[in-house]
Amino acid sequence: MNAMTQTGKHGAAGQYLGYALQPVRLCFHLLNVPSGASVSLEHLDDVAVHLVGGEVVLEQSKSALKQNPISDWAADLWKSLANWLSFMAAGEIDPATSHFRLYVTPVKAGAFATALNDAKTDADVEALVANLVKAHSKLKAAPACDADVQAFLNADAAHRAALVKNVAVVSVDADPVDPIRAIFKPTVSPLILDLVCERAIGAAKEAADRLIRAGKPAILDADAFQAEQRAFVQKNNLPGLLSSFTKQPPVEAVEQLIADRPAFVRQLELIEVGDEACVRAVSDYLRTLADISIWGESGLIFEKNLSDWDDDLIGRYEHVSAEVHDVQAGHTATVRGRIVYRRCAQLQPPLDGRVVPGHFVHGSFNALAHGLRLGWHPDYQTLLEPAT
Repeated sequence: MNAMTQTGKHGAAGQYLGYALQPVRLCFHLLNVPSGASVSLEHLDDVAVHLVGGEVVLEQSKSALKQNPISDWAADLWKSLANWLSFMAAGEIDPATSHFRLYVTPVKAGAFATALNDAKTDADVEALVANLVKAHSKLKAAPACDADVQAFLNADAAHRAALVKNVAVVSVDADPVDPIRAIFKPTVSPLILDLVCERAIGAAKEAADRLIRAGKPAILDADAFQAEQRAFVQKNNLPGLLSSFTKQPPVEAVEQLIADRPAFVRQLELIEVGDEACVRAVSDYLRTLADISIWGESGLIFEKNLSDWDDDLIGRYEHVSAEVHDVQAGHTATVRGRIVYRRCAQLQPPLDGRVVPGHFVHGSFNALAHGLRLGWHPDYQTLLEPAT
């Protein structure tokens, strides 16, 4: 399927299946929290877990790809602590019901961060502060984070103790997607594991973004999200099904391709299918390209599968075209072409024995029409210039 394989590989900007760290953590918590909880994005903190009893877990997530955010005088470490103390001072969070997590990936460590994580008693807090003052006094120059260090040292003692005793420094994942993979792994085929994870992260991000665009707090119900993901896995995790993990392409992309008038669009113009049918054809064509790229990268299909698929579709087209020629000879060439096109679009053949989405069949026929390997109008070869 040459017209299809010319598209770029399915790739993503970003580090974690194409997403930034915050949406990945949002997704993980939505899948992992107990029943009745909710999870927010950029509401109380980067991510926050809201438990049924009123307790909250505020999480700051830090990427350590280029530096160590939890080294002793790291700006990220001290900014997080200072922010949490400022939330307490402003009355934005209740020290009695708040827990704090500093999540760092990949794995990093720091002496102060370790002591901070391990401090659970008032005596531990006093020792931590004393050691900090001692270490700070030995510095030859004030660190860049000194304002936040001083904010920690000068904070209300009760607030500081509440923070230290309830903070966890978590840096155990080489890849933050791994905890999500672990959740899906028992029930999902290895071939589609990353696709399912990517889809779940995208669903979490889109749900949060939708609320933010509406001017509402991005607080998501975890039970509803988990139910949605279970339904998706049950529907798509079948050996005889090739599931699409793509969405409808942007309207702008569809309109641009129609304006460019590639060969398959000109074929549709010859049989006068109308604007609405043309929009659907272009949308299905673009989704088909994306599906093939994703399935190919995941090892779900191979070039031989696509070659056999093309041959099968061309054979089915030839049967439909011959029947229309015999039975519908009284119609104009344009009408006969529309009949052939619509009958082909309604076909639902399997690809390598697996059921495929309807848009994939439709898009595949248009990909073949783009390469002029088949055509709708009886005289398409003389009416169209060769595809470039």
